[in-house]
Amino acid sequence: MKYVILFLGVFLLAGTLAKAQPFSLDPNINPTELTLVDFNPEKQPLAKGHINVTDVTQVVDTQYYFIKGISIYSPAYINITSKEKEPGIKIDLCKENWLTASRSGVTNENGYWEDKFKTEGDIGIRVIAKSKPCTYALVTWVGKEADIDVPSAFVYSENAGGGSNKMILYGAIAALVLILAIVFFIKRKKK
Repeated sequence: MKYVILFLGVFLLAGTLAKAQPFSLDPNINPTELTLVDFNPEKQPLAKGHINVTDVTQVVDTQYYFIKGISIYSPAYINITSKEKEPGIKIDLCKENWLTASRSGVTNENGYWEDKFKTEGDIGIRVIAKSKPCTYALVTWVGKEADIDVPSAFVYSENAGGGSNKMILYGAIAALVLILAIVFFIKRKKK
């Protein structure tokens, strides 16, 4: 019994640490959460969603950020605009851990980089600056969640298969009649 309690204690402690530090438990990495606020411009209804604009003066080699709770039904957009044009700033978008990038990029000759994607859950942003201090604006936008009507898989609908459900039913009835006819003729021959 005491081993079960010890195991549960370790499990709960690990869960607490994992929530405190997304993507790793490295004490040297202190990511900044980018809190998204509502964004609803009147002249651009398709731009509705949530946004964060952060101005940064980076004085360390690598800076870490993360966004929580993105829906797969929402488009996501991230861009960096830097005052420094050369050398390029490296940006990694991380899902599993800070060392494995799901997407990467480098700011171009104008100091600009962007990416559009869809994902679920949390995402980490790792920014690596070659020259310091490095000044840039980090914009993250998550669009309004798409309102998609998905029909239930458990409700029969005439239009669900475009008429193919009736064909399957007719085919099954024909196969059953054929099997019964074969059984009838085999039994008739035996008599």
